[in-house]
Amino acid sequence: MIVSRSHLPGRIALTFVAACCMAASSGLAAQGRNGPAAQAGGSPPAAVPVQLGPSEFLNAALHIVAAVDRYEMGDIWDKSSPIMQASIARDRFVGNTAQQRAMLGAVSNREWRAIMRVVISPSDNGPLPPGRYMSIRFATAGQSGITMEEVVSFHLDTDGQWKLAGYTINRTS
Repeated sequence: MIVSRSHLPGRIALTFVAACCMAASSGLAAQGRNGPAAQAGGSPPAAVPVQLGPSEFLNAALHIVAAVDRYEMGDIWDKSSPIMQASIARDRFVGNTAQQRAMLGAVSNREWRAIMRVVISPSDNGPLPPGRYMSIRFATAGQSGITMEEVVSFHLDTDGQWKLAGYTINRTS
């Protein structure tokens, strides 16, 4: 998931671009100025101007969790932010995520629980680099009877694009 921004007088214009980690047969709808714009399967998504809000991040997160459901963890890591790539090796992310996801089985229900915006300042001295983050939490139930929490996080990178900064899946029941 990538989102870039450019400054215009008096406001910020944002551009929403879907990551290529979606299956070639799946289309992506992004909300633009003139309403929804869908991409034909197999063609790379075009940039669509939007005013980014919680629903756009939720939609982007839904595309990430759908890619996890298809076990496309390698593609997800390949398109992620340098922050995510520096925090976990590709093989470890793919293996750990696939192992956790396999416990869930087929998804019977997935509901978003929270959309959080976090700004980390340089003085915070925490584990994450300073910057702007958006995180979306899901409660996901599997046909196995297990419920898991999925968290998809995005970071506004130094290149002005929002990119995937983290994905976690943990058992809650």
